[in-house]
Amino acid sequence: MSDELVVDQPETGAGGQEHGDLTVKVHAPRDPEPKRFVFPKTETVAASAAHAAKKFGYTGGTPSFQNRHGEVLDRNLTLAAAHVHDHATLELVDVGGGV
Repeated sequence: MSDELVVDQPETGAGGQEHGDLTVKVHAPRDPEPKRFVFPKTETVAASAAHAAKKFGYTGGTPSFQNRHGEVLDRNLTLAAAHVHDHATLELVDVGGGV
C-alpha cells in the first residue's frame, strides 16, 4: 500500500485551495489508507464529516470527526469554531454508533 494521500475537494466552488480553506488528513476505521480533504473553514463539522464518510464509502449514520486528543467535534460548529487547524489529522467517527 502506498503512503500517498488522495486529495479531494467538496463541490463548493472553484478549484484550488483558497485562503479560507483547511487541508486535513482523515482516517476511517475500515480503511487502512487516510485521505486528504480540503474544506472551507466555514463549513460545519457535520457537512465535512458527511462528505468524508461518503468518499470512504460509508452510508447512513451520523458522521463526525474526532481530533488527536480523542475529543469528538461538535457537529453544529464550523471547522474553525471546532479548532480544526490546517494540516490537522482527524478520525472519522459515527456519533450514532456504527462507523
